[in-house]
Amino acid sequence: SLFHIVELTQPQGHSTSGSHERYKTKERLAWEEDHDCLRRMRRWIIEQRFATESELDAMENEDRGLVENARKEAWELYQTPLRAERTQALDKLDTVARLGLQASAKVARCADELRAGVSLNRRSIHSSLRKAAIALRGENHPQALALVEFSDAYMAQNKKRYGSHLYSESQENPELVASVPASYSESSESVDGRVVLLKLFDHYFNTNPKFFALGEDVGKLGDVNLVFEGLNAKYGDLRVTDTGIREATILGQGIGCALRGLRPLVDIQYLDYLLYALQVMSDDLATLHFRTAGGQKSPVIIRTKGHRLEGIWHTGSPIGMILSAIRGMYVCVPRNMTQAAGMYNTLFSGDNPALVIEVLNAYRLKEKVPDNLTEFKVALGTPEILQGGSDITVVTYGACVRVAQEAAAELAEHGVSLEIVDVQTLIPFDTQKIIAKSLKKTNMVIFLDEDVPGGASAYMLQQVLEGQGGYEWLDAPPR
Repeated sequence: SLFHIVELTQPQGHSTSGSHERYKTKERLAWEEDHDCLRRMRRWIIEQRFATESELDAMENEDRGLVENARKEAWELYQTPLRAERTQALDKLDTVARLGLQASAKVARCADELRAGVSLNRRSIHSSLRKAAIALRGENHPQALALVEFSDAYMAQNKKRYGSHLYSESQENPELVASVPASYSESSESVDGRVVLLKLFDHYFNTNPKFFALGEDVGKLGDVNLVFEGLNAKYGDLRVTDTGIREATILGQGIGCALRGLRPLVDIQYLDYLLYALQVMSDDLATLHFRTAGGQKSPVIIRTKGHRLEGIWHTGSPIGMILSAIRGMYVCVPRNMTQAAGMYNTLFSGDNPALVIEVLNAYRLKEKVPDNLTEFKVALGTPEILQGGSDITVVTYGACVRVAQEAAAELAEHGVSLEIVDVQTLIPFDTQKIIAKSLKKTNMVIFLDEDVPGGASAYMLQQVLEGQGGYEWLDAPPR
């Protein structure tokens, strides 16, 4: 059944910047005023003789006074540190303005603008200081240098105040988890890639009572790729949970549980379906730690599968869009299930949310199970050079790694040597500048992926050429 209730009042608009009075008729506004719940409650109290009109007036006046005092107190708590910061800034600005330097007049104008500002905020303080610092460029007077130093320190302070905690800054940050290489022996079992993850998740369920998985078809079916085969029967519906076909609500359940100390593995069936959860990932999960300055954390780990598909449906690889939308989360792009297992070990050792995109057409490819499957870890932000070469550096990830390896074998027959670099994680991206070192050797680079032009390949190019200074080593345009 669907009920549409219209006899409701609306004291305010949908936001503080909008008023419902602009779009409602006079008749509707009059009806809402007459049916205002507070007025009706007041009338009922008087009619029932629970209180007189004068007694209610006295209560309301007292409440108004309490609210007004609280407002003034809150405003003073907000303004007091800002006034102190402005006083410090004006002291520096006025001192330089009185020196008679070439730029003193400009500095004086900066001080006057700050003094005359209608509203007091850190933006205006910062702006006045930076304008003065620019005007004083090249000036060596000690007081001028002190002003520039104060401006730099103020900028650094605000950068920390407003730009910290996008990612975990605790000792449990997954970036601090050291790499533990996978180890093999003659008895290492060769299995379908899916079985590597099946064994790993079985271990998680068995050893960590806070760990559980939820998503479409992960329960009774055991996942569309049978990564959870038999685990629902073994651990029950509460640990291996089937959900409805609503990616946003699947993720919402995971966020709430992770906030309360559980360790959910949220399964989004395919990478294309991730778009239905992207808004929640971006607005609720990726920014939570930042918005609360580290006061809250929800270390949800999302697994999905994509890349290298054929057909007109479920074939996208919108990595560029994802990278732009979920800063605050880590993005792992393993080339096979063994690497994925190492990443899960790292992520579940930490306290930051992350997305792991497994290669969909690799679940049936044979892989050896590491002897230390449950202990080995892949360090985040550390690419792996899979094949050394001298002519061209090929930077790629995920399913395209195999494509690059096949191309390298063919080109080797023609005397072209490729150095293949698997970035492994897109966020964080190559924190050791391994790719720049490779580029310094080869002087040519190709960024290979399945996203649209200007997508993830452009992101990788920017990270290497701008972030790592790789443009210095180019002898040919990047591709």
